Amino acid sequence: MNAWRMAVSCVLAASTVTAAGAAAQQKKSESKVGDDKCKIDFGANEQVRAAYNNVTLLQLSNNKPDDARKKIKSAVSTLTAKSDFGKDQNARNFALGEALVAWYNQPGGTAPATRGDLGYSSQPTAPIDVLSAADSAFTAVETANPDCADNTSVFRQQPWAKLINQVGPLLAANNNDSASVVLSRAMTIYRGSPYDYYFQGQIAQKKNDWAGAVTAFSKATELSTPELAAKDSNVKEVKEFTEFSSAYSQLRFAQGLTGDQQKDAMRKAADMYRVYIKDYPGGANAQPAQAGLTAALKAAGDTASLASLWKDMKASPTKYTDSQLYDAGTQAFTAKDYSSAVQLMELGQQQNPYLRAGLFNLANAYWKNNQFDKMLAVADTLAQIDPNNPDNYQLIAIAYQGQVKAVTDPKQKKALTDSISKYVVASDKLPVRVSFSEFTHDGSKYTLSGTVENPDAKPKAASFVFKFIDKSGKVVTTDTTAVTLGPSEKKTFTLNPDNAQIAAFRYDPATVK
Repeated sequence: MNAWRMAVSCVLAASTVTAAGAAAQQKKSESKVGDDKCKIDFGANEQVRAAYNNVTLLQLSNNKPDDARKKIKSAVSTLTAKSDFGKDQNARNFALGEALVAWYNQPGGTAPATRGDLGYSSQPTAPIDVLSAADSAFTAVETANPDCADNTSVFRQQPWAKLINQVGPLLAANNNDSASVVLSRAMTIYRGSPYDYYFQGQIAQKKNDWAGAVTAFSKATELSTPELAAKDSNVKEVKEFTEFSSAYSQLRFAQGLTGDQQKDAMRKAADMYRVYIKDYPGGANAQPAQAGLTAALKAAGDTASLASLWKDMKASPTKYTDSQLYDAGTQAFTAKDYSSAVQLMELGQQQNPYLRAGLFNLANAYWKNNQFDKMLAVADTLAQIDPNNPDNYQLIAIAYQGQVKAVTDPKQKKALTDSISKYVVASDKLPVRVSFSEFTHDGSKYTLSGTVENPDAKPKAASFVFKFIDKSGKVVTTDTTAVTLGPSEKKTFTLNPDNAQIAAFRYDPATVK
């Protein structure tokens, strides 16, 4: 018999937010380039002035691609005719970066090109990465005058926006290598957006690079400022997701360590979970965050913080969901604090008396607490809602066995002993056996997965009617599954009901032929 089950797994939801309006995130009007603290004089040098004016006018007019490329090539040629423009070097670098971005933005501008194609006189046959060259030019401007970063970002974001909006769909389609390549191109020209690191973190997770995921998600959270969220509503969702994901990734990273290093890393994960819970007490990931915090504290050996957390949950249970209470009870059980385990899971039971995994754990907690009458009642409920699971009948037998030890009357002992035998036999004689591996949801869409096993040497066909219920036990939707099993064969099944009222499930005993 399985000794323990997690009521709710800590599941990281995938997300593919599109960077809507990406180029507007920090956009300034192009007429303001040179205003504020970014003082760039584009008129002092005749060559720079001519090139800058040509490229600027090009962006404001409707030119044929061939004509546009000729004008851009002329501007680049002028700006690269010499390497040192003296006091006008910053203006030259800005104009060069703008010209290179304009080339990239033209139809066909993403195709491989040589330096000569763009107007460079030196090494004309050598290939050139247009975005890298533009990045170098703008970086030189920003290094010379950091106050110009907002101005250069206007042009950096033009090619970036086209690239970054391709990444989410590629990840959603599991084209991870292509997504990584496109993201790398986007980050070549612009690295100041939370979307860069939001996607970078997801790619790192898919590679099980948990340290890289922590770094990326933390950077995305840092860049998801209130000012940016006011311009792009998706940024709020990005911040919530990445704040949780950085904590989750830190937990996974810590799990790969040992000894004191693991404890230190787990303490860091706990701190990150606390930040998320404080910022998003009702967030989409509040439940797995609570479970993650508990797991991190336990692995760190921080029993004092665990006890404090459980104390708050017992004092204010309405602040927590049924699954959070059951899961906290699970952690208290594994910490051998059986009294707290019972209290917490009873509070979970009050909120949801039909959550199968939680009830199973509560029955085990009653067992360890020698509360066999209560254990029997819970185990009996389990057998009613999960009738083809042999573990439930074994729990009933164990509960009766515990009661036997407390009685002296021979008739009572015999009746209890007979009950033990009855349920041991019932466990062994099930025509098919069912176990469950997943019961999770994304909004109103649920996933229930499990396994059906034929314990006998002859083939069987089994069918089930699953009834998905709310917290009062009312059936809100049903679904069926059927499997054909060979001798001693196991098969998996998955159901995907869609109903916001679902809180648990039960099923009728299998129909077996």
